[in-house]
Amino acid sequence: AVRETSRSWLSTGWFTMGISIELCDTIHVYGMIPENYCSILRPHFRKMPYHYYEPKGPDECVTYIHNEWSKRGYHHRFITEKRVFAKWAALYNITFSHPAWD
Repeated sequence: AVRETSRSWLSTGWFTMGISIELCDTIHVYGMIPENYCSILRPHFRKMPYHYYEPKGPDECVTYIHNEWSKRGYHHRFITEKRVFAKWAALYNITFSHPAWD
């Protein structure tokens, strides 16, 4: 019921991080952008395809922002998930690289 009210569901990244913190003492994550990467306060963000296998497909930031605020359909709340991952980083010895999280 909560998923239906929130109109969202957890991503595979969420499940991967959850499993990793249970199995690993140290986690090094590559290629995951931080929660503020797509912010309008950072207009210089690099345009990237949402899927690596669709280089001319939808833009990652456009997709993230749309999914975060959309009231239609069901979406992953990637920006919210990344906010949680940033908090987990301090608790579970997680490092983010390429790009580095500040």
